[in-house]
Amino acid sequence: MKKHIVIPAAITLMVWGAILACSEKDDTKALRDLIHKGKTLAEANDIAGILDLATEDVRAMPMDLDRRGIRAVLWRTFRYYGPLKILYPRPKIKVNDAGDHASARFPLLIVKKEQTFPGLDPLREDPLAWLDAIGEHADLYHLSLTLTKSSGKWRVRQSTLQRFTGLGFDAD
Repeated sequence: MKKHIVIPAAITLMVWGAILACSEKDDTKALRDLIHKGKTLAEANDIAGILDLATEDVRAMPMDLDRRGIRAVLWRTFRYYGPLKILYPRPKIKVNDAGDHASARFPLLIVKKEQTFPGLDPLREDPLAWLDAIGEHADLYHLSLTLTKSSGKWRVRQSTLQRFTGLGFDAD
């Protein structure tokens, strides 16, 4: 192979590698922003806003609810809690190689708005320390999201909310 062909090919590969690495970081940030937006909408009891973050065929597990069922459960939840607060550490996010599907997993806590847990904010980047600090004082849930990217926008395709038993969560 001639030298003048190898150099442009190597440069092209490096540029594409850099673009893909930046794209993955951008997707991770976009997904974390989407999760934060969902948290903010839930704290505002905004059911329509939450459903705007989901695909039309979204499913909620383990009850296998469609959009209508999700709307009903959210309405009952918001009615029960009233003003609420959602606390969670850094979500574990994985984006597929094509950059069009992702998963996010994290423990979360739903509490009445006035309830406080001092010292949690500095632990957001360390999920295991966050769990150790909060686990003795509250009921935790484990949220798993399956997300899809369409027309440049991430949407939730499936969510699974389970009571957290303290087993099976890892920080990686």
